[in-house]
Amino acid sequence: ALLSCYHSFEVETTYGSTAAHKIKMRLSNTTAAAILATIIIFTTSTAFAAEVNIHADGTMSNPSTSEWPDKILKGMDGKEAEREIKNIDPSLETHVLPEDAIVTEDYRLDRVRIFVDATGKVVKQPQKG
Repeated sequence: ALLSCYHSFEVETTYGSTAAHKIKMRLSNTTAAAILATIIIFTTSTAFAAEVNIHADGTMSNPSTSEWPDKILKGMDGKEAEREIKNIDPSLETHVLPEDAIVTEDYRLDRVRIFVDATGKVVKQPQKG
């Protein structure tokens, strides 16, 4: 008779300061090995292991880098932010606009809109699109 062996796993996730969610799974040896191999591959890659800050406005930044798009430009002078973006990628089309400007809804990866307040300070993290 073929003997089946199962493993029980408990997975715990935490988001911010919220309580952890627990999931219990009962998996066969083959499935457990496949999942474990996938976890090992992803956790050893630098992209997955990097620290990322998620801000209230939905933008993300990597605190270990000092270049846009990871560097936070919110609060910076709009023209200075535009220069910083152009230094990183001169091919990008940049626009410094008032925060209440009406803009088209099309999504373009070659464009960055920089929204500024009345004093010229960036009010929202610039992103491609």
